[in-house]
Amino acid sequence: MRRWFPLALLLIIAGVATGGDVATFENLGFSRSSDTFVFGQYGVTGEKGNQFAEIYVVDVAGNVFVSNGVFRLTGDAPLTLGQDGRGALYTALGRARSLLAEHEVDHLATGRPIYILVDGDEPRDRLAFRDFHANVRYEVRLTQERRGEGESVSAAFHLDLTLIRPDDSVRTMRIGRPSFFRDGVASYRITQIVVGPDEASIVFVVERRSPDGTIRYMVETAAF
Repeated sequence: MRRWFPLALLLIIAGVATGGDVATFENLGFSRSSDTFVFGQYGVTGEKGNQFAEIYVVDVAGNVFVSNGVFRLTGDAPLTLGQDGRGALYTALGRARSLLAEHEVDHLATGRPIYILVDGDEPRDRLAFRDFHANVRYEVRLTQERRGEGESVSAAFHLDLTLIRPDDSVRTMRIGRPSFFRDGVASYRITQIVVGPDEASIVFVVERRSPDGTIRYMVETAAF
């Protein structure tokens, strides 16, 4: 069995390198005022399975990246046994350190998850649930549109959010850009929803899937 173990790992690496690249999402925390959110993703990419990582610093209320708030890194060497791309994430974090300090990002302040898509569950375009901690009801609708097929595919989406508070007051918000079609994306799905430490900001973690099975992540954010 011990002699077979390295071979099994090699087969896993080969499968990752030749199939669609599946990234791992990392919640890297909010700023002290909750007006900034940072996330990363990492994994392997390309035919040789090189490590990659990306870090994004987001203005929550504006739902945009802060100035110079995107960091991308791809390693020169292919993945080796025991690696998963996390080293690239740590290296990218080092490069982002001064900007994260400027925005007072606290990696321990990751907010409070109110929805998580569990592995194996069917993703839904409509969600309705109660946040019992704040006694707020949420209704979320994901609307997406796809154009083309294969290499020419592109897709756009947006979110319609309704909050119903304990006093029965209702607030509705449209989040995202309905007319922005991203090339190479076939579909979207919500994988997490996180409320910020101030309880007045929200982050939607959205999976982008390409026709070949490649998975990357993005977020849509809002303040209420």
